[in-house]
Amino acid sequence: MIVPVATLWTSKDAPRKIDKLALKGDTKAWVEKLSTPETVDLCDSKRLETQAFFNDEVIVSHIDGSWAKVYLTSQQDDADPRGYIGWLPTDLLSKTAVSYPATTARIGVAVPFTMLYDENKAPIFEVTMGTRFTELAVENDWIKVATPLGESYLKRESIVVPVTGETNGDKMVAMARQFLGLRYLWAGISPYGFDCSGLMYTLHRVLGFDIPRDADDQRNSGQPVAPEALQPGDMLFFAYEHGQGFVHHVGMYIGNGKMIQSRTPGKQVDIAQLTEMRYAPEYVTARRYWR
Repeated sequence: MIVPVATLWTSKDAPRKIDKLALKGDTKAWVEKLSTPETVDLCDSKRLETQAFFNDEVIVSHIDGSWAKVYLTSQQDDADPRGYIGWLPTDLLSKTAVSYPATTARIGVAVPFTMLYDENKAPIFEVTMGTRFTELAVENDWIKVATPLGESYLKRESIVVPVTGETNGDKMVAMARQFLGLRYLWAGISPYGFDCSGLMYTLHRVLGFDIPRDADDQRNSGQPVAPEALQPGDMLFFAYEHGQGFVHHVGMYIGNGKMIQSRTPGKQVDIAQLTEMRYAPEYVTARRYWR
């Protein structure tokens, strides 16, 4: 990907007129312009599949005009071992295949937003938490990284996790609290807007834990945790049919019978009591991915 956050669509016909900014890769401006009904429609009309970060790798299945059907290799999906599948404009992809040195370190952006700079330290654009790079060199307060746009730079401070905690679970809870009040975005994985499983996916990714993208897949992996053994950072899953059907929601336990979550289309990141009638009858299980 050669834009900060790229959106993968269910089909070439899924975007609306209001979505032109998303098709150009300007996710930040797109989300800011959407009304609440327009964000809800992204879910209700099943327009989006997922999103990808700058520098994420895809496998191109085929090209159809100005669109590409791709597999997003960084996001695990039980539908295909190659990764999450969706459609996006070819303009959001690098024109040639990109390869990086295999022996150098991989680093990731740990703050919500930071600037990416070119070789002359001139700003290119803003990248978000969860974006990963191949490190080429450390030069004082700068880190040189390989990107599809050529060698670039990040401020060294941008890869330092900005919270503390006794465990990685505590750190994820503290990171999640930064986004309280952020509007829910169906298929979102970035601080421009998260869906429920996208928030879980990115919090884990920042700390180096690669987990599946969707709630139903997230529920099927990780370490099972009994209710009496829950710790902050554990993921809680909820399903239709009183917990017996399809998993439709996930939140993160924060202690004291509460979870932090990106609630639902039209709502925002908030804290919920596990005794809420929306959740208590539909609880399925808990999983722990952090160590």
